[in-house]
Amino acid sequence: MSHVPPMVQSSTVDGPAYLLAWERLPEGSWGARIAWMEIDGDSWTARVTRVAADAITKLDGQDYSQVPRRDTAAPATA
Repeated sequence: MSHVPPMVQSSTVDGPAYLLAWERLPEGSWGARIAWMEIDGDSWTARVTRVAADAITKLDGQDYSQVPRRDTAAPATA
């Protein structure tokens, strides 16, 4: 079932972004996979990046309970 990810405030993009997932970084800390739109006249560009968890701020009224957690630092298993 599809859903719209919750919004966060991002210091990286200096504005709002969607929180797609929490991701464990290789050094063991947590990061956030975020997405946002850049608009230039009639042109829209979707952007996605991973940032440190402390580079975002949760917003009142958003439900973060379904944001997936991914351990990207874990070794792949065969």
